[in-house]
Amino acid sequence: MKLWFLIITLTISTACKTAETPKSAEIVQSEKPLTIGDDKTFSGESTPSEIKVRVVISRPEDLRVRVGEEIKTGDVIADRKRERESLMMQKQQATLALERMKKLMWLKDENLEKPILPDASFAEYEAAINRAAVTVETAKRSINLQAMRIKEIESLSFPVDLTKVKQHESARLDLLKSELLAAESNLNLERAKLETAKANRIYAEQKDALEIQKSKIAVREQRITIEAQITQIEATISNLNVQIAALSAVRAPFAGTVKKINWEGQNNAEINVIITVDVDSGGEPERAK
Repeated sequence: MKLWFLIITLTISTACKTAETPKSAEIVQSEKPLTIGDDKTFSGESTPSEIKVRVVISRPEDLRVRVGEEIKTGDVIADRKRERESLMMQKQQATLALERMKKLMWLKDENLEKPILPDASFAEYEAAINRAAVTVETAKRSINLQAMRIKEIESLSFPVDLTKVKQHESARLDLLKSELLAAESNLNLERAKLETAKANRIYAEQKDALEIQKSKIAVREQRITIEAQITQIEATISNLNVQIAALSAVRAPFAGTVKKINWEGQNNAEINVIITVDVDSGGEPERAK
């Protein structure tokens, strides 16, 4: 939206009479801007008889005076109220957006420091290893006992043939040895499960640490983006403040009567107008209330 500035050019002419020379037709222009609310007292020859106020408006409705209308010091002669209100609405929206952005700046990554995984526990695997180890030791004792039994049988001297007994006990020993091998294999398997579980835990922790680091980077990047947006919004608000101030109502610096309104033309959406006012010759101008 194109934003417009009111430009006020005050051209002050005064007629000064003398008894000796024909300077009564000379136009004297004041180069010092007339400021409403100035403490200077305009009286006598310092008070202009006529002023011309140049204003820039966007709509004819922005002009608040008519030819022949009497005005007092401080009366509004032009006001681009609709544009000013539009800018103020934009400022309000920008301010709300700025507040939201500042709240987002309070994003914290404290929760990212907390471990996502539960505490590591390998008690189940360790218990299985202990049970397997007990089974192995039991198998070893059984083998030792069976071997001693066989020796005892071999040392006996009976008149009967003990070959079948020996074969039976030897078969029993072989079975116990196979059970020992199975128990040792199971023990190794349980140990391997523990090592695998530990390796998986390390991998999971490393993966979580990587995810946390990625999240931290994402938060930092988001903060950088938010900071840039905050800077942009603050610049927008500052610019809007300047434009709102520039669109303040134009007020009459002197009391008088509107003599003439000249429409100089239009440039894009700007309408240039010169308002000629016959200043009251009542001495000190009225102060705007």
